[in-house]
Amino acid sequence: DKAIDVVIDPCQTASATTVLSKDSNFTSAKTSIQTAATDGFEHSITLGKDANSAINQAPMNSGNQQYMVSTNYTWPGAIAALHNHPNNTPLSAGDIYASVRLNEKSSNFATTFVLTNGETYGIVVTSLALAQAFVKTYPADQLPGYNPEFPDIIFDQMLSLVDNLGSSIEGRTTAMAFVLDKYNAGITLLKQDGSGDFKPIKTQETTQLNGSKTYTSIPCN
Repeated sequence: DKAIDVVIDPCQTASATTVLSKDSNFTSAKTSIQTAATDGFEHSITLGKDANSAINQAPMNSGNQQYMVSTNYTWPGAIAALHNHPNNTPLSAGDIYASVRLNEKSSNFATTFVLTNGETYGIVVTSLALAQAFVKTYPADQLPGYNPEFPDIIFDQMLSLVDNLGSSIEGRTTAMAFVLDKYNAGITLLKQDGSGDFKPIKTQETTQLNGSKTYTSIPCN
């Protein structure tokens, strides 16, 4: 019998991610990347969990002149990785596709943290089956020398939302999260708040009587 794929509640996902982020290894990895990032390149540290469920971290990987950095997915017990965006760019399509590939390589490797413009975002694959179906239906547009991009049907919808949600990193990430949810992609996007807690980026779309649409954040209870 085919197993039923359970989609995890976004608020539960945020809570579990917050617990991980309170671990000293997350904090030290984040600090190490922020310190190294002054060189203008991309850096990555993988977090693992040992047999006693204690969190540990792999040595840092550093990128090259193309700003690309490889993620250590063979680290024993790998569960998550952190990396920075050197030019303070928003979360990218490449981050999403890479997150799915990492979870395919290692079943517990479901979380990617992105450090950009002083903020920390999380990408969590909550349903690998749904995420695989999404990337199969909407494969990345990949041009040599460029980062992967969403196909036009996804990219254009994200772009149209920027008018309502804004062109800031948070606005663009909210647009990405909304479209991923619309297509049931099995991926939850999170943002760390000022107190260090991660909150899911979930948005309610409401159509007004005049046909215009408004967007409001859906908080956790």
